[in-house]
Order: sequence, then structure tokens, then C-alpha cells
Amino acid sequence: MTDSPPADRARFSGVSENFHYLAYPANLLVWVSDAKGLCTYVSPSWTTFTGRKLADELGNGWLDRVHVDDREALILGLDNGCRSKAGKQQPFRLMFRYLREDGMYRWLMSQGMPHSTPNNEFVGYLSLCFDVTPYQEGEAEMERSIQEVFPLLKQTRLIAVILDVHGRVQFSNGGLCRLLKRSGSTLLDCNLFEHYLAACNRDLLESLYPGGTQCTNFPAQFQSELLTSENKSCHVSWHAVIWRDFAGRAKGAMLIGDDVTNLLHEEEQTSLYVKAFEATDHAIIVTDIVGTIISVNRAFTNLTGYSRDEAVGNNPRILQSGRHDQAFYKQLWETLLATGHWHGDVWDRRKDGSIYPKYLSISAIKNPAGELTNFVGIFYDNSERKAVEDRLEYLAHYDSLTGLPNRSLLLDRLEQAIERAIRIGSKVALLYLDLDHFKLVNDTHGHSAGDELLKAVAQRMRTCVRAVDTIARLGGDEFVVLVPDASGSDDARIIAQKLLEVLNPPYAIEGHSAISTPSIGISIYPDDGGSAQDLMKHADTAMYQAKQGGHGSFRFFDTAAHVKKDAH
Repeated sequence: MTDSPPADRARFSGVSENFHYLAYPANLLVWVSDAKGLCTYVSPSWTTFTGRKLADELGNGWLDRVHVDDREALILGLDNGCRSKAGKQQPFRLMFRYLREDGMYRWLMSQGMPHSTPNNEFVGYLSLCFDVTPYQEGEAEMERSIQEVFPLLKQTRLIAVILDVHGRVQFSNGGLCRLLKRSGSTLLDCNLFEHYLAACNRDLLESLYPGGTQCTNFPAQFQSELLTSENKSCHVSWHAVIWRDFAGRAKGAMLIGDDVTNLLHEEEQTSLYVKAFEATDHAIIVTDIVGTIISVNRAFTNLTGYSRDEAVGNNPRILQSGRHDQAFYKQLWETLLATGHWHGDVWDRRKDGSIYPKYLSISAIKNPAGELTNFVGIFYDNSERKAVEDRLEYLAHYDSLTGLPNRSLLLDRLEQAIERAIRIGSKVALLYLDLDHFKLVNDTHGHSAGDELLKAVAQRMRTCVRAVDTIARLGGDEFVVLVPDASGSDDARIIAQKLLEVLNPPYAIEGHSAISTPSIGISIYPDDGGSAQDLMKHADTAMYQAKQGGHGSFRFFDTAAHVKKDAH
């Protein structure tokens, strides 16, 4: 392409100035081109988005960075827009992938129109773009997963709250409203722990949100003391699940809480009012200093199935499920003897052999002389809470459509595989797979057919790997196969060939025959990178080269030349 005539440049410099005010919103990307398609203006937000200098975006270089699969449709759409229809040029709305400086393609929705002089002479294009990658590559699916669990959280008696990375409430159920005696509208978007932590518990805020942002190692379990609207203190035992976006970055935390205020009060009063313990709904067990049971209450019998006569004289070991090792009990006793208290979740066994989860709090009781005399345990069945937690854990780490691990779980397993490879001197293979023509299936038969195709692909892929390998769906039509303890490229080659064999044949989807062959890129640790991010990026690069070289093939990443080499 050649430079535009001076008149065109002058006209479009005016356009750039007229639309300069659009450059400031960070989520709005603006570009302007002349009649020959040469880019003459981009907004500051555009260069911030791409990571490149302004000079690199002007001219014809911008079109070269449009994904090869999207370039032809983009050019056609722009050409159609500038052609007169009933004497008028048409606005356009196009979607394409654009390459950033960091090597990642992002989906852009471009809405714009041709620009003409007062004499209807076509002089170029003006377009406003939005980054819609989250809705194309799985982040929106994660949001839908959160929506799926909302009804579950609304129906439970437990306290449920979703916080963003700054600790602000994004969702809370009736349990939190009842606990704090505040309306849902009051709690929405407020900083839960900053506003409602008791003064004696303020150090918890800094440990959870140092500098106002969620800490890297957010605790899976912790307790907090909160103040109600009546300034009354209440204690909550929290279980936390971290939510991450499609790139593995933390988006916030979902907390499931249990009001243990009454339990803690009972703990404090037990040494003075042991005879009154029959009135509580919580199971209570009292032992001597060597661990022999000397008393239990009615709630204990109802929960465990052991009568008072069967329990007294025995050791609490009769309740052990076998799910905890000696290290667990060693830590329990060390904490109990050092502090006088221990609390946490335990798996126990009833008399009939059934195993159940319970919340247990143990206190050491001393006489007026300070001598240890007894241990008192208070506990209750928390199966409902465990069921909610297990569901949340699943949604946080697995794709809701295919049941495969998601990006977050894949990255965790990839890091572990690399650490093991370092220890034993093995290799790790990563196969990055993209379905060819998947968009055509969606456009032709609808999104439900596309979903059925993705599930069918996942099922076929499971037949190609070992039990120790991991298949993950990253979002959209992209999958990854992680092969730990690989001997080298030969293992990856065999799996890639198997994947082509099982994924190339047509699929029967909703009464139609659909073909969606895979393009596969392969990277090997440590040959092609020393980190999980490098392996993912290089496998993705090799996959795009395989797609450009012809659908239904695979390629290895070429470290020396930073290009991919054909392996098929």
C-alpha cells in the first residue's frame, strides 16, 4: 500500500481531532483509517491495550496483526461497508482476533462506519472496538458457574458471601443479613471486614487484605468476630474458596460461614455448668486427662448412635473414621495442650459404620489450682456445609460444560509436573488444541449444537491419554493435554497422532453430521521453556502455526528459531 494523498490525510486529521475525546475510556479502543486501509489514528487506549508504540500501529501494520483466520472476513466486511447501497454507505459490525505485544490474541468487537466528504467521496473508516475476549474464552462461563450456585446459597441456613479482591461484598445471602441484622442493600459493595470486624479482631483485616488487596495465600479456614447493627459481638467460622479468571488471576473469594457464637459461649461455660449440657443440641463428650470418656449428653447419643453406657469407659478413638493420619492428631494435641483449645473439621464414624463430617471444638478444663482435670469436646454434624463446599470446589476447578479441569486447575498441575521433572530429571509435554471450523458449527446449527460438539470432543480425548495425564478445557474450543514424566517429543507425537485419529472423524450432533478437525501445537519442558507460562505460550504459538499450515495437523515449537516446525 502507498501513502494517502495529502487531501485525504488532511480530512482524516480532522476526524482524528473530532474523535479524540473518545480516546480516554480505557475499555473503548478507537482506530481510523484512510481510503486505502492505512491506519491514520489510534486512541491512547489502543496502544495501552496492545502494548506497542503508536508508530507501530499506524500504516498497514495493524491489519497484519489480525488473526489469519479472521483477516479475510474483516477485509470483506470493510469493503462491503464502503460500497454504496441505495446511494448510502453502510455501517459495519465485525469481530476478529488481534495480536498484542505479549503474544496473546484478544477478541475485539468492532463497530464503525465508512467516512465520506460532503460530496460522498469515500475517504476511510472510523471504528470503536471493545475487548470481548472473556465472553469468547471462558470467563463468562465462570460467571455462569457462580450464578448456578446462587440458588444453593440462598436456600442454606449457612452464611454465604462473595467478596472481590478488595473485600467488598458482591453477593450475600439471608444468613449474613440475619447475622449482622442489616439489609442486603446495606451490605452490597461494602468492605465486610473493614466495616464490621470487632476492634479486638482488627489484625485479621491486615492478614486477609494487606494494603487493601486480597493476600496471595488466602486462608482456607479462619474465624472472625463481627459486630451487628446492635453492636453485639458474633463469631463466625469461615471456609474460603478462591475464584479465578480465565488467566488464573484471583477475582475474589467465596466464603461459607457458620455462626459459632453460641458454641464458643458453651465452651466457656462448660467447666462450670457440666450438668446443664443435656439442654444443648450440640453433642458433648467429657473425658479425664488420659482420654477415658466419663460423660456424654443426649445429643451425642443421637448423633453417634452410641448409648451413654457404650461410650463411658471407652476412648474417643471409637469415633475415628480412619481418614486422618497420625500427624493430624499430633498437631491437634500439641495445639490443645499449648493453648487450652482446638477447633476444626473432623471426619468421624457412627456406630453403624457411616462416616460423616463434623465441626469439633475441644477445651482443656483446669481446677482452681490451675491443674488440668478434664477435656470437653463439643461437636455437631456439618454435612450440609461440606456438601456446599465440595460443590464450590468443583465449580472453581472444573469446566461446567465438559467436566474437564479448567485453566486454574491445569496451571496448578502443570506447576507440579515441572517441579517433579526438576527432581527426577524427566520432561513435560504440553499439547495445545484448537478445533477447526467450530464457529461454523455454532453459526450453522446453533450454540446448543456447539456445546454438544465440545462434550463429544472431550469424551473422545479421554480415550487418548493415560490416567496420570490431564485434559483441560481453557474456554471456547481450546483444549490442553498435559503429559507429565514424558520421555520427550516421541511421547507427545504419539498422543498427538492419537488425538488426530479420534477427533478427525465426523460427529453426529443433533441429527446432523459435523466435522471439526483439531490443530495441535506442542511444547516440551525444559526444551521449550522453563516455566508454565512459557510452555503455554509456546504451545499456543505452535498451534496457530499448525492451523496456518493446514487444518488437522500438529506442530512442535522450534525454540532455536522461535518458529514452529512441521511434525506431520
